[in-house]
Amino acid sequence: KHHHMNQCELNKNGEQGSGGLGLHLDNHLDFSYVADIYVGNNPPQKIRALFDTGSANTWILNKKVKSEDMHFAYDDKMSSSAQVTAQKAYISFGSGSLSGHFYVDDFRVGGCEFCQSTSQLLIKNQKFGNVEKEDSIFRENFDAIVGLAYPNFAERGITPVFDNMISQKLLQDNL
Repeated sequence: KHHHMNQCELNKNGEQGSGGLGLHLDNHLDFSYVADIYVGNNPPQKIRALFDTGSANTWILNKKVKSEDMHFAYDDKMSSSAQVTAQKAYISFGSGSLSGHFYVDDFRVGGCEFCQSTSQLLIKNQKFGNVEKEDSIFRENFDAIVGLAYPNFAERGITPVFDNMISQKLLQDNL
């Protein structure tokens, strides 16, 4: 059973209105929240992402990973701003494992068709794991995991998305 949570534009006083960021979150059994993010440039690629407070790294399925459950996938060849790094990516979860390489590309978060918001935050040069092999983790309703945990839980040299938003001064308040 899915519940939908619409987080529409709020102004700095927390009232509905212009000047804020809209984001449509799908609430899955009060256990996980999934929303669209956009990765890369020319054009940005839409990805369904699970927002995870229990991990700090971000992982995105590469289009080379074939899955019938896949909604969207990242194609580094289609992004004019994609940069592969020499750093290999590997992690083991309770439900499987991921491997690939870390990439750097631009992220966009926000935009809510239900509340007519087109506002997006542009997070420049976000480092993430480009998943080239995976073992049964991405079999649900998402094709990326956006880690929101503290940076000391991240792989060496990786800054979590939220911390990049803070360092790039994209937020009015760092809550």
